[in-house]
Amino acid sequence: MRIVIDSISDKVARVEFDGVMVEIPRCVLPANCKEGDILGLVKLDNSEVLKAGQDRLDRMKAMSNAGNDVDL
Repeated sequence: MRIVIDSISDKVARVEFDGVMVEIPRCVLPANCKEGDILGLVKLDNSEVLKAGQDRLDRMKAMSNAGNDVDL
């Protein structure tokens, strides 16, 4: 998908998504963008990130169930 930056103000950018003009928050654009730049939109595969997060949760659950509680 092709995105063309039409104009940028302090808080809003006007961009063209495949022929449709929309306004989006400026903060979602890369910092160095300027009017006339062409951006692309790509769907990323986040399965590795999700698996790493699940693995981390599983380790934390295992630690909390291992009887490591300290009585004061």
